[in-house]
This record gives sequence, structure tokens and C-alpha cells, in this order.
Amino acid sequence: MKLQRIFLLKLVVVILTLFIFHPGFSQVRRDETTSFSGTIDSIPKDPKFIVVNERRVFLSSNTKIANAKGSILKRNDLKRGLGVTVEGVQKPEGVFAEKITVLATPKIRP
Repeated sequence: MKLQRIFLLKLVVVILTLFIFHPGFSQVRRDETTSFSGTIDSIPKDPKFIVVNERRVFLSSNTKIANAKGSILKRNDLKRGLGVTVEGVQKPEGVFAEKITVLATPKIRP
């Protein structure tokens, strides 16, 4: 009976140690910054995101929007058809933009 208790106690200690110190089993990923260029497909009424090359690009108060010369722009300056470069963090929901650079004037679409 004592041997079983000792074994059980050791087993519990090992399991607790694995739960506390488990770097090899960690599911946490570091978010990597991604960058891509494209054209703004649409700007929904929802101010949280825009669509660039059929990808949702989420905007926040920390998102920097500028033109190619470096002048700061506002979200209202983004128009459908503008060429942009997006830098941000890729997540399953879409890209969370850190910086959007407007490259070109809008292209007229039929």
C-alpha cells in the first residue's frame, strides 16, 4: 500500500512538472509580420476593415496610413481602386494592418 502511494505521489509530481514546464509542447506561435501589395477591392461601411486583393485587412487606431511620399493620411482617404502596400500580422481572420502605404491614384473600374 505504501509503495502504491509513493508511486502515485511521484506520478503526480511528474505530471505537475510537465504542466508547468512544457516548452516542447507549447502551442503558442509568434506572430510574423507580412507585407503585400494590391488594389483596394472594397471599403465596407464597417470601419474595422477594408478588402485588398480579396483579403480582409483590419484597421485599428494604431494603423498608420501614409502615401508614397510619407504624408500621413486618414482612413477616409482610402478609396476603392487605390494601389496599396499593406504591412501587418497575418491571422486566420485576415491581416491586422500596422501600416498601409498608398502607392497610386484610383484606377477607374467599369
